[in-house]
Parts: sequence; C-alpha cells; structure tokens
Amino acid sequence: MSGKPVMIKDVVESEGVLQFTLFDIPMCYANALRRTVLSDVPVCVIRSENEAVNQCHFEVNTTRFHNEILKQRLSCIPIHMKDMEVLPGKYALEVDMQNDSDEIKYVTTEHFRIKNKETGNYTTKEQTREIFPPDPMTHDYIQFCRLRPKISETIPGEHIKFTADFSVSTAKENSMFNVVSKCTYQMTPDRDAADKEWKKREGELRKKLTSITEDEIEFEKRNFQLLDAERYYMPNSYDFTIQSIGIYSNPEVVKKALTVLQNKLVDTIQLVANDDIAIRKSETTMENCYDVILENEDYTLGKIVEFVLYERYYMKDKTLSFCGFKKMHPHFTESVLRLAFVEPTEKDQIRYVLKEACMEGEQRVKQIFGLF
Repeated sequence: MSGKPVMIKDVVESEGVLQFTLFDIPMCYANALRRTVLSDVPVCVIRSENEAVNQCHFEVNTTRFHNEILKQRLSCIPIHMKDMEVLPGKYALEVDMQNDSDEIKYVTTEHFRIKNKETGNYTTKEQTREIFPPDPMTHDYIQFCRLRPKISETIPGEHIKFTADFSVSTAKENSMFNVVSKCTYQMTPDRDAADKEWKKREGELRKKLTSITEDEIEFEKRNFQLLDAERYYMPNSYDFTIQSIGIYSNPEVVKKALTVLQNKLVDTIQLVANDDIAIRKSETTMENCYDVILENEDYTLGKIVEFVLYERYYMKDKTLSFCGFKKMHPHFTESVLRLAFVEPTEKDQIRYVLKEACMEGEQRVKQIFGLF
C-alpha cells in the first residue's frame, strides 16, 4: 500500500459529540467515511413507506391522525437494538389503547409492547425500555399520538390498535433510518500559515495607509479571519464531528461504517475475480478506452477506486492515460469508471488493475478501522 499510514489525533468525546482528526489520508476516504455513516449503517426498523414494504397494520384508529401519518411517525422512532438478528421475523410490536377517562391521554413509546411470535409471550418492561428508552436528559418517552376523551356515554374516547413487524434497513433506503444527528468533516485549518499571511498583509496595510488606526487594523484582521484565513489548511487532514442519535455509540457508528465500506470493497474484489463486472469498449475519441460498469455503487466506492488507479497507474506507472469516475444520475443504478490505457490492453489486465485498486483501498480502510 502506497503513501503514509493514516493517523488520528485530538480525539475528544463530550456531551454526546465525538470529534477527531484523521491525517495523512486522501479526501476520498474521508468523504467515503462520512457518506457511509450518513447512508449505509444498518439499523432495525419498521418500514411503512408504501404498500409493497409496509409492515404496520392498523385494526382500529379513531384518532385525529389517519393511518399514513401514524405509520410515518412510527418509522421515525429509533429502535435501540444493535443485534440485527433478534427482532426481525421473531418479534412484533403491538399497541392497543383506548381513552376511557375524561382527560387527553398520550400514547408514547412507554406503551409499546413487543411480542414473541413463536411463544406469544411479551418482553418485560425492562427489556422493552432498553429497545425504546426514554430521553436521557428529560426522561420522557417519545410521543406517538394522543387520544381524546369520551364526550358522552354514547361517544367513546379515541382508540388505537395496531401491530408492526421489524426489519433491517439503512438511511439509503429512507432517511428516517439514520443513525446520526450530525456527521461533518472539514479540512484542518493551518493557523500558523494563516497568521503568517495576516502579518504580511498587516505590514502592507501599515505601509500603504500610514494614517490607519489600530481599530481599523483590528477590523481588517477580523475580516481576514472570517474569510481569507479559511484558505489555509493542512494537506490531507480532516476534522470530523459525529453525534449518534443513540442506537450506537459514536465510536460504534464509525466502526460499523468502516466495516460496511470494507465489505463493499471486498465484494467488488470478488465480483472482479468472478468476471461479474461488465467491461465495455468506451464510445469516446480516446484510444484503448474502456468503461467499467459498477452496479448499485456511487461516489462512496467509486472515488476510492478512481483515486488508487490514478495515483498508482496514472501518476506512477504511466500505464493509464485517463482515469475518471461518474454516476450519470443519482437515480441510476449504474455508475461508470472510465479507463484509457497507453497501450492496447486485454480485459484480463483491466480486471487485474481493478482488483489491485480495490485491495489497496480495502487495506487503507482496514487501517483506519484499527485507529478506533
């Protein structure tokens, strides 16, 4: 694997927010980590987007919300289950509440019951509380809907009764199934370089405008720090900020994302080895040009492969005259990795360089995983 080993520093976790700096790392890996955290970490969910995947079935609903609104609200509630094998297919969620009082009642996650499909037994309150916990600060449960009281002896209070099954999904399928409330990165600012540039500009200001006051100098300094100072940053160094919604801890989110990313690369290696990736002659004016078609992949994987190929076979070995990745439209399942070789090349050689690029990318991701 070429390049310096990836390093980590300034790891701080405070008030539920994890901050760290990865350095000696190409941007494609930093961006891939962020994209994977935001879209590809699997969680236990209740799907209800459309009839084809709907897992929520209402028997009674006399509340002011119709079924579709309640389905969407239900799917938005995070399910705190780390083991993806426990709930799906084995347990079901049940709610059956009617307001027989003269006051408004609220249905919350505290009233959710989880039933074993095989035995018919319900989980204990403590077990259910672990799966649908209260807010750690307010200790309140998530409100699902409200039930109005009965108006008279002939008009009963509102009633809701439904069941729902569990499955596994990701935020890529629906953004309701996200695992973080915050996931950002920025290039690490180079304060020394910015300060050096400011001193240079300050000297020019004092020389050009001999009557300039200290207040005006301070104003220009603040103006510089607001905009131009951001132009100075450390190469290949990125400051991350991650905040989990609570299903996983912050380090677990990072590890799971890296595992997903590593598995993507391993799966691609296997597809290349089995000749299951389409390689077509490119319809361009470039000689010896081929399009590698990647199914169900996007810039997360594509930019890593592109970077390794560019660095290794374009910049160093000089066997490539062009290397680029593009997904024509976000809704397309196909993306294209276009490679132009200096010399006429057989498809076996194309598969070889693809495999080598994926293997190098997988090793780099594995190295990042070891830092956590």
